[in-house]
Amino acid sequence: MEMTTLTLLLLVPLAVWRIYSRLKKMMVRTKSELWRHYAMASVMSVVILVMLGLLIGKWIALGALVAGTAAGALLGHRNLRLTRLENKPDGFFYTPDRRIPLLVTMLFISRLIYRLFEAYLHMHDGLPLDPDFLGNPVTAVLFGLLAGYYAAYSLLLVRWHKSQKPLPRPIDIFDIK
Repeated sequence: MEMTTLTLLLLVPLAVWRIYSRLKKMMVRTKSELWRHYAMASVMSVVILVMLGLLIGKWIALGALVAGTAAGALLGHRNLRLTRLENKPDGFFYTPDRRIPLLVTMLFISRLIYRLFEAYLHMHDGLPLDPDFLGNPVTAVLFGLLAGYYAAYSLLLVRWHKSQKPLPRPIDIFDIK
């Protein structure tokens, strides 16, 4: 092995750790805003539909995408039950359970890192890289898992948000207008 390959192998765990710690910091108590939930659900749904269109004719990858999307939707439903939902006078808030979204996101990121490492090795050896990255069933199932999870979780947050009535703000006797 060359020195650049060894360096790359040592830097990958560091990069994974940094991505993991950054994601962990992002999954905290968040104000529930309908437009964000709608945007996430819409983007993920459109991306799933685009992927479905691209994978027509590649039946194994298409089946993997559908299976991953279904599994992701089930995980999104499960995580909503583990999420702490709050209806406060200053708005709606949610605190997601970190385990499931971190697992789903890190699985997808690990697939991307694997593909980059594979591209590096192919480039180093002068071999052509398989251009059909999206047609790979492993990529399709992990992408479906990620997109299905976030689409379902966002739609379920919309449903929860719309089912709640806002609490009135307490009267502040020192607020003179």
